[in-house]
Amino acid sequence: MSGVITTIKDRCKQCYACVRNCPVKAVKITRGQAAIMEERCIGCGNCEKVCAQEAKLVLSGLAGVKNLLQAPDKVIACLAPSFVAVFPAIPWQQVVSGIKRLGFSEVWAVAAGAELVVREYAKLMLNLPSQPVISSNCPALVGVVTKHYPELLPQLAPIVSPMLATARIVKAEYGDSVKVVFIGPCIAKKAEAREAANHGLVDEVLTFRELQSLFQQYEIEPEKLPPAGFDGVQPRQGRLFPLAGALAELLHMPRDVCSGNAIVTAEGAASCLETLKSIATGQCRPRLVDALFCRGCIDGPELTGDLTLLERRQAVVNHFTEGAVTEGGRQNAELVKFFFLDLKRDFDNQKIPLPVPSEEEIRQILKETGKLSPEDELNCGACGYTSCREKAIAVFQGIAENEMCLPYVFTQKNRLLEQMAGELETVCQLNKELDGIIESSYDGICVADGQGVTLRVNAAYKRLVGLQDRDVLGVHSKELEREKIIFPSATLLVLREKRPVTVMQETKSGKKVLATGTPIFNEQGIIVRIVTNIRDLTELSSLRLQIEEAERLKTHYQSSSTAVPAPRNIVAYSIEMGKVLQTASKVAAVDSTVLILGESGVGKEVVARFVHQSSLRQSGPFIQINCGAIPETLIESELFGYETGAFTGARREGKPGLIELANNGTLFLDEIGELPPNLQVKLLQVIQERQILRIGGTKPNRINARFIAATNRNLQRMVRDGTFRADLFYRLNVVPLAIPPLRERKDDIIPLINHFLAAFNARYGCNKQIAYDTKDFLTEYHWPGNVRELENIIERLIVTVDEATILPAHLPDAMKNNVRESRCKIFVTGLLPLKQAIEEVESQLITLGWQQCANTYKLAKILEVNQSTVVRKIQKYLKFTAHVHE
Repeated sequence: MSGVITTIKDRCKQCYACVRNCPVKAVKITRGQAAIMEERCIGCGNCEKVCAQEAKLVLSGLAGVKNLLQAPDKVIACLAPSFVAVFPAIPWQQVVSGIKRLGFSEVWAVAAGAELVVREYAKLMLNLPSQPVISSNCPALVGVVTKHYPELLPQLAPIVSPMLATARIVKAEYGDSVKVVFIGPCIAKKAEAREAANHGLVDEVLTFRELQSLFQQYEIEPEKLPPAGFDGVQPRQGRLFPLAGALAELLHMPRDVCSGNAIVTAEGAASCLETLKSIATGQCRPRLVDALFCRGCIDGPELTGDLTLLERRQAVVNHFTEGAVTEGGRQNAELVKFFFLDLKRDFDNQKIPLPVPSEEEIRQILKETGKLSPEDELNCGACGYTSCREKAIAVFQGIAENEMCLPYVFTQKNRLLEQMAGELETVCQLNKELDGIIESSYDGICVADGQGVTLRVNAAYKRLVGLQDRDVLGVHSKELEREKIIFPSATLLVLREKRPVTVMQETKSGKKVLATGTPIFNEQGIIVRIVTNIRDLTELSSLRLQIEEAERLKTHYQSSSTAVPAPRNIVAYSIEMGKVLQTASKVAAVDSTVLILGESGVGKEVVARFVHQSSLRQSGPFIQINCGAIPETLIESELFGYETGAFTGARREGKPGLIELANNGTLFLDEIGELPPNLQVKLLQVIQERQILRIGGTKPNRINARFIAATNRNLQRMVRDGTFRADLFYRLNVVPLAIPPLRERKDDIIPLINHFLAAFNARYGCNKQIAYDTKDFLTEYHWPGNVRELENIIERLIVTVDEATILPAHLPDAMKNNVRESRCKIFVTGLLPLKQAIEEVESQLITLGWQQCANTYKLAKILEVNQSTVVRKIQKYLKFTAHVHE
C-alpha cells in the first residue's frame, strides 16, 4: 500500500525544498528524484505545500467517495468544525446544504465527537497520571511519537481523535453498514483512516480542497441553496476544537490540577518537536500537553482560501459564539446517550531505525564531497539538511546523495568546465592544424554531405576548377555536373556505388583531372560525407602511370599463368566443410561456372584452386583477378586487352587481356561484387558467347576457359539495390558454394591450429607448443576474420612468445575479453517475473559479498555501486538493521 503523499518524478527538479521543510526527514533522494518514505512520513503535508513544481501528489478520495455515493448504502458526511474558515462568505447552513446536494444522506458535525473526546480527557486527568499526558487528537503528532519517539508511547493519551469518535457515534446510531466520509483540512487524517486499528470506522477522507472540487464538478453553488442544519448530535463547545489550546480551554478540571504549568500548549511543527524532545529527555514534565502539529486545524495543509490565520480564527470563534447565543451555553444533553461508547485506543511502535555511522565513516563521506576539515563544512543548508554532518549521516543511511551538496556540485562543474575548456582548446588547435593541412594540400579537396551538397573546398580545388567559394559551396553535385563545372561527378558516383570511386574528370575550363571520391559512413552504414581529391595531370604523366601499372600487372599475371602453385593443404574435419569439398569435387569434373560465397578469410581462393587442381584443366593456367584491386581506369584494358594503336600510349604490338591468358585454363574472378557496372555487361557477354573482343579490335577471339567467381558480398541484395546486374548474377550462380565461417565449423579449429603451428615452427625454426587451455580459448573465440585471422594469430604467437608453451595469458587482450564475455555467469533454467529474478540475483550477490567483505566500502567498490546502495541492500536482504560497518 502506497503512502498518502507520493512524488510525480517527471516534475521533481532537485530543489530539495521538500527535504528542507520535512520536520522528520521522511524524503529520500535517489538519482536526484525525491520520494516520500512512508515508514517515516507523518502526513503533515509540508512537502506538498512548499513544492513549487507541484510534484507532490496527495492520495485522492474523490473516486472513492463517488463510488460510495453511487452505492445503495447510507453515506454520512462528518464535517470538521474548521470548515467555516474555508467558506467565510457563505452561511454554514448553506455549506451543509451543498454537501447534502452531492448525495450524502446526512451531515454530522465532528465538533460533537470532539465534545465526547474532551470528556474522556477530563476523566483521564482526574486520575492524576504520574507521567505527562500527550494529546492524541492530531494524527500528525501521533505519527511523530509512533515513528520517531516510541519511548513516549506510554505517555500518549489512549483516546481516539474527534474524527474517530464521531464515526463511532454514527456507527452506534445506524449500525456498521452505514458508510462514513470525513471532510476536513488534514492530509494525515487519510493515513489515520487507513490504519488497521481503525478499519471500518471511516470509509473515505475528503479534504476541503477536494470538497470544493466536487462542488465545481457537479456545478453546485452552496450560496444559492436553502439552508440545512447538521443531522444527529448538535455541536456546542466542540466548535472551538480547531483552535490551538482549545482542549485546555474546554477541560473543566479542578484548579489544583490545572494550576501553573500543568497544561502546556504546543502548536506548529517546531514547537511540537521541541516539546516532545524536552519530555523525552526529562527536561519538561507538564501534566498535559495539548499539541497540534499545525497552528491549529485552521492552518491545515488542505485548508484553502485567502484568509489570514487570525481571520480564520475569528471565523471559528464567530461560529462558536453564534451557537452559544442561540443555545445559551447549555450542556449538550444529546451526547449523554453515547457516554457508553468505548473511546479508548492503543498505539504501536512503528519506528524503523536507520543505521548509525561511525565518526570515521562520516569523515569519509564528507571527504568525498571535498570537506577535509571542519572549515570546509559550510552548513549552507542548500541540500535540505541543517548541517553537512547531518547530510553525511543521511548519505550513509541511503536517503541522501553526495550530489545534493551545492558547493560540491559547483566545484565539480568548475572542474568539468576547466577540463572541457582545455579539451575545446585542443580541438580548436587540431581544427586549425587540419585547416592548415587541407589548405596547404597541392591536391584539390572537396567535401560534400550525404546528399551530395558541397560543404567545403580548399584553395587547390578552386585553382584547378577555376571557381570561387560562392560558385560551389551549398551547390548540389548534380547541379555542378549539369553545368559541366565538373564532369562526371565523383561525389554522385560514390553515392550510387557506396564505395570509393576513381574517375577522370573534365572541368569547365577544359582541364582534365584525376578524381578519387571516398565515402565516410556512420555507425548505421549511411554515407554522411564524401571527400573527393582531384589532381592535375598532364597527358604524358597520365599515360606513363597507366603503362607502368599495366606492365606491373602483366608481369604478375604472366608469371602466374606459367606456373600455377599447388593449392595449400585443405584442412577440413567438420561436417560442414566436408559437404563443401564434396560438392567442389563433383563440380570439378565438369566445366560449370562456380560462384563461391563466404565471409572474408574463409578460404574462397583455396577452394577455387582446389576445383582447378581437381579438374581436367589442371595443366592449364589459373588466372586470378581481384576485381576490387585494379584501378577502374585500367580494369577494362587489363581484362580484355587491346589492339595496336587502340589508344595513346598503347604498346605497338597490342596486349592480350587476362581473360585471354586464361584460355584452356581457369579464370578466377575474386571480389566479383566490386566489378564496375559498365564492365558487368561485357563480362556477361564473354561468359555467354565464349569469345572476347579486345579494345580497338574488330574481330572477336574464341576462348576456352572455366569461370569461377567469389565474393563476400550479398549479390542478391545488390541485384535488388540495382548495383549488380541480375543477368550476370544468374549466369555466375550456376553452382554456388557457400563456405561457412570458422565459428560455425568449430571442429576445424583445433586441426587448423595444429596445421599452422607445424608450418610456422618449420618456417622459423621453432618447436613451440600450445597449451590445452589456450586451445580452449581459441575454440571459444568467434573469429570474425575466420581462417586468415587464425593463421595470423598463430604466426604472431610463434614469433612473439619467448616461452616454449603458449599460454592463455599470451593471447591478445581483446581476444581474451571476448571469450570471457561469452562465458555466461548466470544461467536461466525457467521463467519467473523479472523483478523477482533481479532481487534473487541481488540477494545472492549481497550475501556472498558480505561473507567475503566485512566492509561496505570494499563491497561497494567490487559491485561498482555507491556505499549507501550497499547499506540499503544489506538491510533489505540480510534482514537486520544493526550497525553493519567496521
